[in-house]
Amino acid sequence: MSEPYANMNLIDVLNDLRARELGAIVQYMRHHYIVTGPEGVALAGDFKGIAIEEMKHAEELGERIDALGGDPTAKAEKVNVEGVALRELAKADYNAEMDAVMRYRAAIRVAEAKTDYVTRRMLEDILAQEEDHATTFMNMLGNDVTGHELLNPKLAE
Repeated sequence: MSEPYANMNLIDVLNDLRARELGAIVQYMRHHYIVTGPEGVALAGDFKGIAIEEMKHAEELGERIDALGGDPTAKAEKVNVEGVALRELAKADYNAEMDAVMRYRAAIRVAEAKTDYVTRRMLEDILAQEEDHATTFMNMLGNDVTGHELLNPKLAE
């Protein structure tokens, strides 16, 4: 199977990542507001904290897109609006983070191929945070991530 982002220019790759970050902000803030149950309420702040980190990622990506001469997208990727229980929300967010991890890995390879080491470094830093987010959501799930399906299974290859 072909490499994700292989035929895209770097600005388009960064805009795709930015759209996904914008969607994650909305999704995670929604989950912060609506999570139910005693455990959910106790962890609501984690959803908000991760949303704020995603906001910083979207900002960094937008600034880099602008620096490269592109136009940062303002369009957010689709948001998951199902569920209110902690397990449902954490599972959706874990899946989104694992998808992001794979996308950032692919984007790093694109930046490397373009010899854009500044972008590569920025993407590596964001990747490390995305991996931390996935761990946070996995912990909310009690490390039970069975049934997890990637938003784009092609990225797993």
